[in-house]
Amino acid sequence: MTAVVQRHSRAPSGAWTPFLVRRPRSWGLEIAMAAAFIVLSALLVWPSTLVELDVWIRDLSDANRPHWAFLIVHNTNKLGQGGLLGGVALGISAILAHRMRSVRPMIAFLVVYGMTGSVLVVKYILTRVYPHGPGDASPPYATVEQATLLTDLSPAAAYPSGHVLNTIVWYGYLVFLLGAHLTTWQRHLLLLAPPVIVTFSTTYIGYHWFTDAVGGVFIGVIIIRVIQRIRWETVELPTWLEPEKRYL
Repeated sequence: MTAVVQRHSRAPSGAWTPFLVRRPRSWGLEIAMAAAFIVLSALLVWPSTLVELDVWIRDLSDANRPHWAFLIVHNTNKLGQGGLLGGVALGISAILAHRMRSVRPMIAFLVVYGMTGSVLVVKYILTRVYPHGPGDASPPYATVEQATLLTDLSPAAAYPSGHVLNTIVWYGYLVFLLGAHLTTWQRHLLLLAPPVIVTFSTTYIGYHWFTDAVGGVFIGVIIIRVIQRIRWETVELPTWLEPEKRYL
């Protein structure tokens, strides 16, 4: 009984506790996602069947996209805008930090922001032209041979899709912050609907190849699972970040 009391006493009474249905126990899913991303990337280095599928989906979408459909998918694709989602997450984190008199929500936000932003390094290493590239986005568009990774065409930062990754990470983080105030169906809606909608919209409108979206899902799941593993309510922070420690 004493051990239990000591373990929980590390988190001050009333401290911020993020919402989790269950903290990840095994690293199996992260390992599977990482392996899948590596395999997917390898299959995109040469004009494989997956690259042919990407080009086929782009051409099919281009041939079947009336103006009204363009307007819908263009606007629904904004559900994955990192700047907007990051701003909302920053605001909520700041409110929680103020109410709880704790810097921990802000530290969590900065870690999420940094991990999400680091994906830019991957995009600029595994260079890939966009579906309606290269050049001025007018036909002729990239061929199967040009749509592979490690291209020297430009602009070439399509892989993985940042918009799809954002829907996994930022909506997952919003549930992480506010999940206790949401019903089960509301949490499921936030976690599932944006990735599905943005995967469809960003592919259908030709902003990204389909496999770009899949790669974004793989990396996004890894990031949000790592965030869920950190025990934000009890992780040790420097005294200058938590002045109240001086009086404990």
